[in-house]
Amino acid sequence: MFSLLENTKIVPVMRPIDKTGAAFTTEWISMKNAEKATFLINLGVMTSTSSQAVTLKVARDASGTDAKAITSASAACSLKLEKYWKTSTGDTLAQTSVSSSTFNLTSASDAKHIVIEVEAAKMGTFVASSTTYQAEYLALSVATPGAHACLASVDCFLTGLRYQKDVPPTAIT
Repeated sequence: MFSLLENTKIVPVMRPIDKTGAAFTTEWISMKNAEKATFLINLGVMTSTSSQAVTLKVARDASGTDAKAITSASAACSLKLEKYWKTSTGDTLAQTSVSSSTFNLTSASDAKHIVIEVEAAKMGTFVASSTTYQAEYLALSVATPGAHACLASVDCFLTGLRYQKDVPPTAIT
């Protein structure tokens, strides 16, 4: 029988808060023992003028050493953010294509769920300071909405765990 707790590492990376005027980057999440990371952004009320860019970042360790943002101009990284899913009505998810490895949360995302999936096998390598590193750590970065209200929380679900236990080992340090 499938058990969510035994087969998924749930990482609460941002507790529900009002992000007014504040950008954030999640904890650095180790992808060494997982096949996939799924970020779930839960959005509450946003003002009509709030807009904030969502970007993935990679690093070589849990401290974010040599971190690199994934952008369309980022030929220095093999990972690309190509799509995400957003609830349209109720619990129905609609896929949205991303053209520049980043997208904006706007008031059209108000009271929605945003889902971003990243496969560990596609993270590949990245270049920082002329050195190539294996991209083993992942973070989600959300820009400031400016001086506008934005209620949000973010969780990350790691699946395809290499070491399945009653309680999977930590993915953040």
